Amino acid sequence: MRKGLKRSADSARIPRARNAPSRQRQLLIDACISALHIYGPSRTTVEKVVAIAKMSPGIVRFYFASKAAMLVASLQFLSSEFEEQLLVPVTRLKSRPVAALELMVDLYLDPEIASPRKVSVWYAFWGEASSRQEYYDICGQKDESFAVLVRELIERLIVETCQLHLDADGIALGLIGVLEMLWQDFAFRNEADIDRPAAKRRAMAYLRSVFPGRFAALPDPGSEVREAPLAAWVYADGRVFAAEREALFAGSWQLAGARSQVPGPGDFLTVDLGMERVLLVRGADGQVRAFRNSCTEAPHSLVAAHDGRADPIECKIHGLQFDWQGRSLGRGGTADLTLLEQRAVGELILVRSPGRPPPLRSADDPSAGAADQWAAFRAPAESRMPAAPREIAVRANWKLVVEQWLESDVSAAARSSAPGWSARRYLDLLGSVADFHWQRRFIAPNHLIELRPDGFTVLQAVPSGPERCRLRIHEYTVCETDRPARVAQYLASRQSPYTRPSTVALIESTQQGLVTFGYGADGARAAPAVAAFRRQLTTLMPLLALARPPHEMP
Repeated sequence: MRKGLKRSADSARIPRARNAPSRQRQLLIDACISALHIYGPSRTTVEKVVAIAKMSPGIVRFYFASKAAMLVASLQFLSSEFEEQLLVPVTRLKSRPVAALELMVDLYLDPEIASPRKVSVWYAFWGEASSRQEYYDICGQKDESFAVLVRELIERLIVETCQLHLDADGIALGLIGVLEMLWQDFAFRNEADIDRPAAKRRAMAYLRSVFPGRFAALPDPGSEVREAPLAAWVYADGRVFAAEREALFAGSWQLAGARSQVPGPGDFLTVDLGMERVLLVRGADGQVRAFRNSCTEAPHSLVAAHDGRADPIECKIHGLQFDWQGRSLGRGGTADLTLLEQRAVGELILVRSPGRPPPLRSADDPSAGAADQWAAFRAPAESRMPAAPREIAVRANWKLVVEQWLESDVSAAARSSAPGWSARRYLDLLGSVADFHWQRRFIAPNHLIELRPDGFTVLQAVPSGPERCRLRIHEYTVCETDRPARVAQYLASRQSPYTRPSTVALIESTQQGLVTFGYGADGARAAPAVAAFRRQLTTLMPLLALARPPHEMP
């Protein structure tokens, strides 16, 4: 990088009295930077510098022992400026890698640091053979520090998003390369010809392509960005609810349960996922299979019980029987059970409707990854489910639940440093492992995963109707016995906002305000992740962008 800076012990020896800060000295440095921009290091002379500064040649000797000392002082000034205005403030945000990287891009491309005249000085020293040693002496260490900082921020973000398959070195090098190419473009332009907002959008687009949903898209002056909530009608319309089932949920992976919930051959578990009724059965071969929990004669629930053992699977109403592999037993002509698409993520069992392509993803998708959102999730290998999932009935549209998740940004540092009783007891219980940061990960369209030192929680917003949904809460623990697991989960729940009664009440009140009273929030600015979620919805379902239902349009 051209930005790293280090005060060289070999810099020109200047009498102590002449090192005092001085407005005239700074004027000479500014003029020297301009001369370097115009002429380059070898053709810059004292006469050209004082001509730009409109000062007498003799004044240079008062502040600098030689032309070389003045040139080095100019590079040292740029070096110190880069450190103070970029490295220091970005380093302060290391615990918040998204905010730190956003600030880094903003400052790196700011005209205060990246003006054409200053950028050209960096490249002049770098490119001119006679000046390379001065560049290395002054900037070498800081260049390395900058690269280390970028790499550390990328690594923190990889851990935070659970995308452990990513290469931190390669991504960091890519970001540095993007910024360098933008600087090179600046060096050959006039300030009036530089589109800095476009340059920042290009740099942030790189980060969004690697970490979808973590960075908000910068607004394009030529396009209008909707920040206010979607129109109230989309949170209560039955036709929207039906369209969402097809466009969003039919092709998305949904968490159905865990392998431990069907421990032996013939054991089953039934789950209502809103868009599918699922029957999980473990076969004699030890494999867990997911079927549509629907009788082949009529679309009622084939198995009404929540869990148990079936030998065989049967519909007593119609006299039908099926084996553990879903094959029909008895009279000919009876169809086999419909097998759902299934995948395993550790102990988790995910299902989706058969033959449905996954929803398309945009660059702004707040999910974990466009190609495969669940692939990057790595649950602790020793985790187990100490109790069955619990459910909370919410009198609100599922989208409001997701928006509340994305609006809430409770950092691990805030929780760990909280003075409350729950935080102190949690730290006492977990000990040194509590230093592990809490991590949050949204997987579109309706899952939120929270990783903690004691285990992890998967929240699932299951649509039940246009104005109601169910919040399914799957708790997993790494604690060896149930009592510490229950204590740790209770203390964690007191520090997490997602399932508090007050949060549910807020969501339900918002639903009532939007639909019953018609209250709006026009002009309100949404959190970046919320805005990205809404844009994704309107991309997949353009009718959601309408201010009124289609049948009410003139």
